Amino acid sequence: MADQYLHQQNTPGEQSSFLYYTALTGGILLLGLIIVPAVLPPVEQSRDAARRSTSKNNLKRIGLAIHLYDDRHDLLPAGSIETAAGQPGHSWLTAILPYIGEEPLYRQIDFNKAWNDPANQKPFQQLINAYHNPKIQDTVSPAGYALSSYQGNQLVLQPNQGTRISEIRDGVSNTIFAVETGEDFKPWGDPANLTNPSQMFATGKSNPYTGGKHVLFGDGHVQFLSELTDPAVLKALSTPAGGEEVRDF
Repeated sequence: MADQYLHQQNTPGEQSSFLYYTALTGGILLLGLIIVPAVLPPVEQSRDAARRSTSKNNLKRIGLAIHLYDDRHDLLPAGSIETAAGQPGHSWLTAILPYIGEEPLYRQIDFNKAWNDPANQKPFQQLINAYHNPKIQDTVSPAGYALSSYQGNQLVLQPNQGTRISEIRDGVSNTIFAVETGEDFKPWGDPANLTNPSQMFATGKSNPYTGGKHVLFGDGHVQFLSELTDPAVLKALSTPAGGEEVRDF
């Protein structure tokens, strides 16, 4: 009876079906293991492309805001403003807030006090999308202030004074106004949110994207510069009136 029962439970047809479905399941799993790694890189590339596009658009918005500021004041925004006591007061990114659609936030700021004064804590904790590169995970400083992923060209955005467009004798299309940063992120309200672009690929500097950074030029166009860019070219693009010859880049 037992032999007959086992025979009934394991007929050749059933065994064949069992082996077939086992092989089929194993094949599907193996195919999945092969396909998934092949699919992931294009997906990640697509995400990276979207982040790059967003960051480029952020820089374009910043460039437009700088020019709207210039239209209103006939000067570029000062890179940093000191308080009456000579302490760091406010940044160029704060100055252009009304021109990137953040005028209500701008009106909350007490400009008689420094950006990090307790009275100004709330507005400077606000994350500004136009100041954030989506590739960067850091968004808030240890003190709770919203960070910026971009830094201004300290050779163009002068401390305590605005520069006239006419003073950029090298031409706005050949002069960097702002750059992406890959490290040392500062709150957007911090007046120290400036850099010398000629040093942006120096040893120890990080790039937000593989191989280089996006930069904003004075005419509003945004370009990706390779980390292999000739240092002499970077220097020429960083100075507003250096008179250097700018080769292809």
